[in-house]
Amino acid sequence: MKVRFGCGALLGLVVGLGMCIILSLLRTMGACALVVFAIVGCGVSAAYFGDSFWANLRWLR
Repeated sequence: MKVRFGCGALLGLVVGLGMCIILSLLRTMGACALVVFAIVGCGVSAAYFGDSFWANLRWLR
């Protein structure tokens, strides 16, 4: 469970930082909130859904 959350959190970090680069209009607090939301969202989803979470990420391929 911890490994699944950790891998999902790493994906969330990459996605969150990528979104911050694309949405460069955000201020510092907004960017931090976006990154934290992406980390927690991807981490919890990966931990709860497991392999089906990773299988449904078609854009990652």
